[in-house]
Amino acid sequence: MKKRNAFTLIELLAVIVILAVILVIAIPRILDVIETSKKDSFKNSAQLIADTAEKKKVSDKLLGKDEEITCKDVAKINDEDYASCKITFDSDGIAKVSITGKGKFDGLKITNGTKENAEVKEITKPTYGMKAVEYISNLLEYDGEGLKKDNTPDQNIRYYGANPNNYVSFNNELWRIIGVFRNNVKLVREDSLGSLSWDSSATTINNGRGVNEWRQADLKVYLNVMYYGGTTVTCYGGYKNSTTTCPTNTLDNAAKSLIDNHIWNTGAPNYDTLYDSTTQTLDTVEFYKAERGSVNGKICSSGTYCNDTVTRTTEDIGYIGLPYVTDWAYASSESVCETNMEAQDSSYNYICKNNNWMYGNVKTWYLSPRVRSGYASSVWRVDGGDFAGDYPAAHPLSVFPTLYLKSNVIIESGTGTNTDPYILKAGV
Repeated sequence: MKKRNAFTLIELLAVIVILAVILVIAIPRILDVIETSKKDSFKNSAQLIADTAEKKKVSDKLLGKDEEITCKDVAKINDEDYASCKITFDSDGIAKVSITGKGKFDGLKITNGTKENAEVKEITKPTYGMKAVEYISNLLEYDGEGLKKDNTPDQNIRYYGANPNNYVSFNNELWRIIGVFRNNVKLVREDSLGSLSWDSSATTINNGRGVNEWRQADLKVYLNVMYYGGTTVTCYGGYKNSTTTCPTNTLDNAAKSLIDNHIWNTGAPNYDTLYDSTTQTLDTVEFYKAERGSVNGKICSSGTYCNDTVTRTTEDIGYIGLPYVTDWAYASSESVCETNMEAQDSSYNYICKNNNWMYGNVKTWYLSPRVRSGYASSVWRVDGGDFAGDYPAAHPLSVFPTLYLKSNVIIESGTGTNTDPYILKAGV
């Protein structure tokens, strides 16, 4: 009998078919095992961080330390694998870890995981063509880099840090995204328009210092009339109706079509009631509430600096406004700024100017009036990016126009860097 020493073509094809069937069955299972292993590793890391953080907190308490505990303090975090990692403690001292993966853990997220339990959530990267509100909200969930939810009752999403990717091309200029506020994205111009009075007045009115009521303020008129592309107005640059040349910048029609005619809150935060001199704390959340509160900027009724008869309001509708002081405070990555806007270090340097992308070393006007006994012209400003205080409205300071986008505006392209800013487009 002749010995056969090779496969026939039919036999070879049969083997190939069998192997293909095995691969079709096996590959998904192998991938599932890999994916499960990846999630388990991510989960274990979060639980280990929580466990170690609790032990460190107990140790620090015994040693009399009261310092913030970070993920890098208690675990070896590879920056290539984690976009963000934050530890908080509840009232019982239980550590809660919120961590967002990247690299090999890309698309995974854990929120408030503990040493006992950490639920891994799969997240997807936002895509172009989404509404700007949805894009930024998804971006927070996806990698969280440079984004956070603030600790106010509204839980706004904000960009923070020294230089986050929040640049946007608007009006053929660079603007920056402050964050998401309800159904609107808020922008602020990257560069100042120049120095102008918030408001000015004749010598006979508040001794020429202006009136701290935004609805009739000279700066509000300039921003919403001339700067918005309307008729020429008078601009002021000093006390007693001292005039100055108006900036020639205007908004084009394409930009104007994206701007929401928005309700601006103009409540007047009162430093005397908000600042705790014992703890040297200017509460950020309470200040935020006051910006949106019902207290107006005039509590005096007579005197050289308080003789105007203007009726104060705490709301105004308009296209262009100014940022709030709390926008500046929350733009810092220093966590203490979420609770104390005027926190200082051991050398008495103000902390909230650190790692803060808003404005640097320029004295800047903000939107809210300030309640101050005996004065009806005080308006909140940030002094050289350093700390919050007030000036008479007639004093000329840097002006950074601020606006809310319509809720249907979409992000069409871009990465948010200053060389590749987001490109906006009107949505349906």
